[in-house]
Amino acid sequence: MKVVIDQKYFCLFESIGKRIRFSPGEFVFCESDEANEIYLIVKGRVQVYLGTSSGKQTTIEVLKEGRIFGDASFLEHSVRKANIVAITDVELICCRITDLIPILQENSELALLMMRHLTSTCNYLTNTINRLVNYDSIQKVADFLLTETNPNEPVIPYTHSDLAGCLNLNRVTVSRIMEKFKAERMVEYGRGTIRVLKRQKLEELLK
Repeated sequence: MKVVIDQKYFCLFESIGKRIRFSPGEFVFCESDEANEIYLIVKGRVQVYLGTSSGKQTTIEVLKEGRIFGDASFLEHSVRKANIVAITDVELICCRITDLIPILQENSELALLMMRHLTSTCNYLTNTINRLVNYDSIQKVADFLLTETNPNEPVIPYTHSDLAGCLNLNRVTVSRIMEKFKAERMVEYGRGTIRVLKRQKLEELLK
């Protein structure tokens, strides 16, 4: 389950950081950049992806309001492991990790949220590896939709292109699978969002 920071904590991040804005297509940071800051999304969506020398992109995740990224800054002398680019107009709170630590020491609830966030990130990467290695195309899409949603939050801000990038699949293949899911009333989609309607049917595809 993905950890979302409640708006009541935004002021704590802003007390030690600064608000910055990015337009669609602008990079927040790139692979190999020095990692000193952590970011909280106030509004908008960003794409997390890996790039190759040939220009191929593999989307890792799409993040929206309340999500945190830049975890590498918790490690000394670390560099960024992925690229972050704005999908929409984005507003972030950027703060140095050295300034955030005292805030976490003073606020146990926020510290617990941050620990859950780091654990969630590890679990997400483990699940991603399992999906890529063990599932066929239909199962990959089904598992991704189940992982990214839950019964209380069935909608995710993804397009078919986003799914294709995350799953390393051809966009046409993903669209055909999604059309099949839609025809069977497992999902509905439009305007950059996907809603899971029948989790049990998606789960049956993984058996």
